[in-house]
Amino acid sequence: MRLLTLVFVLITGLIVAAPSQARVSCSDTQRFGQSLVRVGDSERKVIEAAGRPDLERQLENRQGGAAGYRMDYYTREQTIQIYISGGVVSRICRVRD
Repeated sequence: MRLLTLVFVLITGLIVAAPSQARVSCSDTQRFGQSLVRVGDSERKVIEAAGRPDLERQLENRQGGAAGYRMDYYTREQTIQIYISGGVVSRICRVRD
């Protein structure tokens, strides 16, 4: 009986988690107008292309130390998240609203 309950909980969790994972997609590039931002570009290039972010969030490693930050840009139907580590773009993700 416990095994059946565990399987049910796992399957339910996967079903609930699947739609939320589909809302996030990451890639190596993001276009802002006529400018293209790529992983590996400097923080300055991001600001020149997209302007100041709508929100900046400090990122921490598992020990609580600084690990960079995330710059969020809100658009009509999504949020563009640009992750900065060591002054360089390390990841670009889009979250659908």
